[in-house]
Amino acid sequence: MVAGRDVARGIEPVVRRIITPKDAALERARAEGLQVLEGRYRVEKYRGDSTDPADLVEVVELAPNLFLTAGLTALWKLAAGQSATAFGANTRLAVGDGTTAPAAAQTDLAGTNKYRQQLDAAPTVAGNQLQMAATFGTGVANFPWREVGVVNAASGGDMVSRALADLGTKTTSATWILNWALAIN
Repeated sequence: MVAGRDVARGIEPVVRRIITPKDAALERARAEGLQVLEGRYRVEKYRGDSTDPADLVEVVELAPNLFLTAGLTALWKLAAGQSATAFGANTRLAVGDGTTAPAAAQTDLAGTNKYRQQLDAAPTVAGNQLQMAATFGTGVANFPWREVGVVNAASGGDMVSRALADLGTKTTSATWILNWALAIN
């Protein structure tokens, strides 16, 4: 069985990729031989409490995120051996219903409804990429998802990135997995 395909019911997940002018700008930068710090989010939507590939309904791949000053400052401090709250065990992937455009000076999601979910496992590093994922079960974050972010604390802390997209409304009849990948390409 192909991941996400339910042959018995003839159902295949919808894969939707949100493309913005940032995608073209990144391609131009790469074509010029520049290395680019790029963060991207992906949401996998499943029926009920399942994360079985047969219950995968939709995958949404977002355009590149915006890095926020406070979060990047924390990352640079950590890289320089200075004091800052580490990402890792403290990391949360955050969702909210805000519609305010991302801006570098922001320190949190902008919505009224917000939820931060601890990662499913420690972030993984492979080559030039850092990856993390958090599962939002049926009992949490049931509101319209319009913004996502990465933060290094259950509350407060430093938000390293934020992206805006209408991802749909999560309900108690669904489990969604939010993934974030950070790469230098």
